[in-house]
Amino acid sequence: MAVPDTVTGRYLGGSHVKFSHRSTLVQVGAALVLGGAAVGVAVYWSSPDHPDPCKPATQEAANLTGSNLCKALRKADLPTVLGIPKAKTEFGGAMAQPGANGAEPSVHVLYTAGPYEVIVATHRPGSVKETEKVAGHSATLVTGTAGGRQLYNLVVSYDAAGSGFYSVDVLKTDGTTMTQDDSARLERAVAEKVLPTLPEWK
Repeated sequence: MAVPDTVTGRYLGGSHVKFSHRSTLVQVGAALVLGGAAVGVAVYWSSPDHPDPCKPATQEAANLTGSNLCKALRKADLPTVLGIPKAKTEFGGAMAQPGANGAEPSVHVLYTAGPYEVIVATHRPGSVKETEKVAGHSATLVTGTAGGRQLYNLVVSYDAAGSGFYSVDVLKTDGTTMTQDDSARLERAVAEKVLPTLPEWK
């Protein structure tokens, strides 16, 4: 996988984001940075009581990206996608990873669904070395460790031009390690449901 050298950005801002899973977001962000890419300091905003966590604070690109991710995950019926149709879904948080050299924001949004945490993020620019196809786009499963946790991140290209890629992560809320097969199966299911609804999808 070709990963951009730096990741930069801001996110929803103000009072529109709640954080109950900061460490998970940081761990996943760190695990995605392989091959010498740099990660900046994560930026957070929190508000546990905001009625609409998906509402962007401004019309800036990073805010709109985060809002789109939040809405797509909210509408995806994650319990059904994950095979737990009676589970409760809840917004879990969002983060950005500031970088350098004018790279676009890397924006991560997390939802919980029953025993799972689901994180979808955008990264640009960047490309994916294809080992499989997901919804017709180049994809591969990246293995990493962070905080003593083994993580399997499914990354999927926006397009063939190297405009950017998505990362999709499904983890257990209790911190137990999932098998590679289970991670890949659930992440593919989420990717096929959520990614084609995002504006960057070509």
